[in-house]
Amino acid sequence: MKRLLVAACVLLALSVTTSATNTEKVLIRSNKPYDNLVATINKLGGKVTYQYQHVNAIAAEVPFSALTQIRLLVGPNAMSKDLEVPTPTMSRPSPRDGSPTEITDLNFDAAAAIAPDQLAGAAANPNAYLFNNTTTRVAELQALGYFGTGVLIAQIDSGLRPGFPHINIGYSTVIGGEDLVGDGNGFSNFANNGHGTFVAGMMGAHVAFTFGPTSTLLKSVALEAPSAVVNTNQVPMIGSAPDVRIYGLRVFPPTGGAPTSRILAAIDRVIELRNLYDAGNPGGRNIKVCNMSLGGSTVFAGRDLEDQLIDVMLEHDIVPVISAGNAGPSSLTVGSPGTSMSAVTVGAASIATNERILRDLQYGLGIGPFYRPFSGIQMSYFSSRGPDADGRIDPDVVASGFANYGQGLGATTSSIDIGSGTSFAAPTVAGIAAVLRQKYPSATARQIRNAIIMSANPALMADGSIDIDRGNGFVDAKAASDLLAKRAVPDSLPSAPKYVSDIKVNVEKNTVLNVVNGNVTRAVSNLLPGKRADILYRVLPNTSQVVVNLSNFAAALPPAQQNQLFGDDILLAIHSPKTSAIGEGDYKQFAFTTGGTFVIDNPETGLMRITVNGDWTNAGAVGATLNVVALNNPLPQFTAQSKIVQGQDVVIPVNVPAGVSVADFRTIFRADWSNYPTSDIDMILVDPDSNLNLDGASISDPEHAVVNNPKAGLWFAIIDGFEIDNPFDRFELRVALDGKVVH
Repeated sequence: MKRLLVAACVLLALSVTTSATNTEKVLIRSNKPYDNLVATINKLGGKVTYQYQHVNAIAAEVPFSALTQIRLLVGPNAMSKDLEVPTPTMSRPSPRDGSPTEITDLNFDAAAAIAPDQLAGAAANPNAYLFNNTTTRVAELQALGYFGTGVLIAQIDSGLRPGFPHINIGYSTVIGGEDLVGDGNGFSNFANNGHGTFVAGMMGAHVAFTFGPTSTLLKSVALEAPSAVVNTNQVPMIGSAPDVRIYGLRVFPPTGGAPTSRILAAIDRVIELRNLYDAGNPGGRNIKVCNMSLGGSTVFAGRDLEDQLIDVMLEHDIVPVISAGNAGPSSLTVGSPGTSMSAVTVGAASIATNERILRDLQYGLGIGPFYRPFSGIQMSYFSSRGPDADGRIDPDVVASGFANYGQGLGATTSSIDIGSGTSFAAPTVAGIAAVLRQKYPSATARQIRNAIIMSANPALMADGSIDIDRGNGFVDAKAASDLLAKRAVPDSLPSAPKYVSDIKVNVEKNTVLNVVNGNVTRAVSNLLPGKRADILYRVLPNTSQVVVNLSNFAAALPPAQQNQLFGDDILLAIHSPKTSAIGEGDYKQFAFTTGGTFVIDNPETGLMRITVNGDWTNAGAVGATLNVVALNNPLPQFTAQSKIVQGQDVVIPVNVPAGVSVADFRTIFRADWSNYPTSDIDMILVDPDSNLNLDGASISDPEHAVVNNPKAGLWFAIIDGFEIDNPFDRFELRVALDGKVVH
């Protein structure tokens, strides 16, 4: 036991000698006023970056040597990591053939503004205005004169790029904004990431683009959606709220992500602007809706700081609309703040017309129907799926998010883009919220939120998707309006389901999912194109491999009637046990197959998701048999094991002899990704020269670091109980030098 209980002074000495350039970005829950906490952090060599108004917390960057003292000051469970939220991008390239799911720099010949009074013409020819709004029924409200006029939407995103006609011609949709990045670009700059400009157009575009007779885009739209072409050569680009106004808050730089603390600061600022307006302050803004096409990981879905601030936003009469994430197709992949109980969380549907146009542009006119033969509306393969770790159903609704028509990503302002992602489904719904706020000015934000969710249409989904895929269904603006007109919408949130610490219990109580382990065989059949089935497989500690075998593949259609480019097959996706969106997901396998064996070495412990999908490019249904088995190490081999509590540091010395080629450090803890909330235990390595290795300071379980040609001498593995919700957790450290475990 002595090796586990090295005196605290040894740890502090190590930290002091190594932390001059090694700091941790943290979020700290603390009651106001923050003065004493801020002064202490400054005294210890740290820096406070944000002090929040509407949630009791601050953000800071502190030396590792100061973590213990700050924890003692703020108490247990008050500190969490300030994780980076990745910059929203298009969804990952198509796993089918590596092709992109977006195209930029398509040229148009001319652009003409469409004034609100012209939009009313949608009543005569509504399909002409529905390239991006197919099946939302928002055109029926636009035909009555509701375009989001007089409603202000806050957009937390990558800023704007000026000059693109879709939101600037005739009148500017964007009325102002603020920059929280601080790199000199400001909220509006052509050097900004184009994501926010595309998002803005999904809400507020109001332009008709003219294309020349040789344009493949025009020809494909005329072929696949002829009513979307007007005056023989124009394809209107109409947002779901074309007369809305947008106030942009820039949180993402041109490249790279943003710390969660900055996202929190933007949400805090939106609430502050609304409060200032309500108080009659001329600096305020009457924000009615907020769109957030972004998200990141969370160990406490629905109850972390981002989620809580979204709750406050709704309480201040602002409808929060948030993308679910692009980490699908496996379950338990929705990111925060989409996991908030107050948000309208939006997944991405895939409409055949849109994808066929995209494929025509990529591979040649007429290829689209061969690439995507199934005509029904599907869930996009990349759309993040529920449930949340506490068992709640997410997303709430879906809208078109595959191959949407927009601007903002191209090299010039005279280019058209086709873009995919839940990022572009969310603003469609945000625009609908703005239209409803115009039409029903006395309705509260809660009622608008509830109406959108309650009225969504599951019958439009033709892929057999269920609630954990598509929530209540495809958004239906007219049905939401009808509910509000009947005063049939409650002004309160539904009760959240009761949860326990075991995610298995949460998901089995509230969904059709079941958790299994051991040797499992399951037959799946009638997987329509885009439909999926999940095996939630419990990976136990000391598992060396998980082996998945897919056999007995069967297609409902004969070869001549299957997809003529690829045949009909299965998309097999195996996700790690992480129960939150990590960028595009943490997939260990992503393969199109009709059979084979797939091996996952040294898997993380927790609930692995083995997802078998009817390939969305299939023409008909498919089925197969899955067998899953786990292989364990013959004997558990650990260098050390112990209990650990919140904020505790356990220091374990490891002697590394000369001549070692590879030192493999691995720390496993029990409250893994099958627990709610998940523990965050870090493994920090200190070499004989007092240099830190932080490869094991992430949110993985096990934490893992490999050191090639390690320096000979005394190393220390510091096991840090960074965030432990339970009274204690247990960990095991395994150190292998050239494959031999140190005891």
